[in-house]
Amino acid sequence: MKENTTFQWSISSLKLLYQVMSILNSADSDRQVLHDFLYLIKQHFHSKAASIQLITNEGLMNLVAYDGISESQANTIQHIPIDGHLFSFETDVIDEIQIYDGELDFDGHKAIQICIPVRYKIRTLGVINLFSMEKVEITEELAYLLLSIGAHLGESLKKHQLQVSAKQLLIQEERNTIANELHDSLAQTLASIRFQVRILDQTLQSVGDYMAIQTIEQIEHGLEEATTDLRELIAHCRVSIEEQGLIPAIKRVVNKFKHETGIHILLQCEINNIELPTNMELNAYRIVQESLANIKKHANANIVRVLITTDGDNIHILIENDGNGFDQSKIHSEAGKHLGLSIMKERARHLGGELKIESEIDEGTRIELTFRHNNQTDKIKQINII
Repeated sequence: MKENTTFQWSISSLKLLYQVMSILNSADSDRQVLHDFLYLIKQHFHSKAASIQLITNEGLMNLVAYDGISESQANTIQHIPIDGHLFSFETDVIDEIQIYDGELDFDGHKAIQICIPVRYKIRTLGVINLFSMEKVEITEELAYLLLSIGAHLGESLKKHQLQVSAKQLLIQEERNTIANELHDSLAQTLASIRFQVRILDQTLQSVGDYMAIQTIEQIEHGLEEATTDLRELIAHCRVSIEEQGLIPAIKRVVNKFKHETGIHILLQCEINNIELPTNMELNAYRIVQESLANIKKHANANIVRVLITTDGDNIHILIENDGNGFDQSKIHSEAGKHLGLSIMKERARHLGGELKIESEIDEGTRIELTFRHNNQTDKIKQINII
């Protein structure tokens, strides 16, 4: 881009640039920052609507934020192919701002779409779209102003990505530290106890005390389960950042269940992944994990199905099987036996959601978890991958 030496910035342009930088440098949430940014430039340029699309690794334009656009309109421009002209710097700065008849219409009239490249240094990250109902003439000052806005956004996105990467690295290091401590302390203690219990069991075998032997076997079984749970927790802590997330975690536990039991299990998932706070992700994952553990231990099932769907802001996770089932009236009366179910319901409450358990003897069991998440937040979180 050639240097600007032919004009002086107007007060209006300088004021807008100052406001843009103030918003992008604010401490608000990602969602609020992008919303305020779009609202500001939409109002300043008297546009009908505005949006931000970022380039994905697959070569598509991902709609990460918009203002003045309906959900149906957003769906028409989500994941459209990249337009090649976004990837080069023109010799004439005015030509870098693209104007053409847009794909969206408002009140029955097609809007003019102004495309502003979002760049970090020489890399094009995406585009800011302004949808106007009136023809716009791009002067040299306006072109420089729009390109400066795109450059400020690009720098902000890159800065945010670096901060997220640094935070993820710290989290991974902390998880590895916890995993190592669990392995070197609690895992070793359990192994020692198991060894001592095994010696005690062998001693009692010679005495022939049936009740004592049976109790020892129950203790050994409990220690085996505790050791297995601990190994799974250590493995979960050591999962790399790229493989984390609710959906990858559920896929891992489903594959593990299939490998260990040989039971036919079907996983149906409408979404690739969901960005959730760590506590929400862990509670949802533990509910699925506990459900599959109960099926493994008690259900005697032939077929298991795990279904993950979404309807806007709600996530639904269904786990059902054709096994033995149980009498639901005994969930509270036999607290010890059904403690796992009570803990699952408590986890659902921590999610701000609801857990429905339907079961009858010899009719299988159906467990459905429903909790709320914010779909727009998920879209904005995708800027982390740039």
